[in-house]
Amino acid sequence: MIEVISNDWSGWLLILLSFYIVIRFRKKWKDDNLTIALFFILAIHHIIALTNAYLFIIHGADADAVRFHRLGVEWAMDGKWSIMVGAEFYQQFLGIFYRIFGPSHLLGEELSIIAFLFACFVLIKLIDFLNITKHRVGLLLMFGLLPTNLVLGSVTMRESYQILFFMLSVYWGLRFHLEPTKGAMIFCVFSAIIMGFFHNALILYMLFLLPVLFLWFPKQVSSSPDSRWRFSRKRFIVIGAILILIIGILIIGVLLEIQGLGALASVFSGKGLKYAVDYRTILMTAQAPDARANYGIMYDTTSFGSLIKTISLAFIYYLFAPFPWQITNWLDVYAFAESLLRFILILFSIISWYRAEGLQRSIWGLLLIIYFSMTLLWSTGTVNYGTSIRHHILSNWIILIAGGSRLIEFLSQQYRRIFQFAH
Repeated sequence: MIEVISNDWSGWLLILLSFYIVIRFRKKWKDDNLTIALFFILAIHHIIALTNAYLFIIHGADADAVRFHRLGVEWAMDGKWSIMVGAEFYQQFLGIFYRIFGPSHLLGEELSIIAFLFACFVLIKLIDFLNITKHRVGLLLMFGLLPTNLVLGSVTMRESYQILFFMLSVYWGLRFHLEPTKGAMIFCVFSAIIMGFFHNALILYMLFLLPVLFLWFPKQVSSSPDSRWRFSRKRFIVIGAILILIIGILIIGVLLEIQGLGALASVFSGKGLKYAVDYRTILMTAQAPDARANYGIMYDTTSFGSLIKTISLAFIYYLFAPFPWQITNWLDVYAFAESLLRFILILFSIISWYRAEGLQRSIWGLLLIIYFSMTLLWSTGTVNYGTSIRHHILSNWIILIAGGSRLIEFLSQQYRRIFQFAH
């Protein structure tokens, strides 16, 4: 049990603030059902945080979450600020708040909940922006109440921040094309950079995400008379921004040797594949005591065909493991249920893309590219389905937006048919 300390006043203040924020934003969407859904999601998150802080460590909130809190407290006591990426950046992030308001486990948890709440707001904005508002309450509840999101979004983990800034990057990237807004490109780049600071793998992904977002050119927009001029101007700005970004990262990573940029340095030096193979080997060795959840696929670099085969197999396992024959306890049952839901959402997302036309099809296509590229990246550094569940919460919202409405509509139709048959 974690001892209750006087510094927890800041955490309790954030609990009240979170509900106040929902009330203040209520006028934005003018939907009481959406407000009630947000209140419910917040309440469950707060209950998990309070339980974890005062009663017992819940499953999924041990190991890394406890370590991040401890390191944040240590940094708050005598740490010095330095530019780092990944886990080190997050522990300093926590340490800053602990230094200002006093070390508090509840405060660290509530900061994650506030970040997750803002991610819910961005999800609502995306739903409204993409004109799929019919089922936005259902989509919000699916996002907010997924057990993995509930746990990891309520404790001292960095996933809430990664989700938030990933979603903001995509949102501003879409706004840049579909509803030109002053500063949309700057907000997009800024969000992507912050996303990268919370995990070194996301620094790599940022260098893929930004070109994809900015160079995506929907057909409906390109049909306008001045599209060629707009595209030329935009292409010039994009290429300049990307080059500056890459050069900046190279300067920071190579000259200043910032901790956490090992993967980036390996890629730029042409040793990215070796880094991935070595990293998977280290993970397999380190996680040997918990080998039950490992799917044990190493990259075979003896030939190009073998490499593609093993990468594809690892990707499939990352997306859908555990399979029925791997289930041995109740945690595996949950993991299987989530992977099944993921498979269904991917299927309905692809159906949505296939049946859409014009601009809508272009949007769904972009979202699917982002989803599969993100999951492919995570699959290279994941060797068991326990870790994969944690990484999936960064990208699940994409297939929820792309396929969730169609899934809800399908389930509603089946329910009506069963109800009519029963009567």
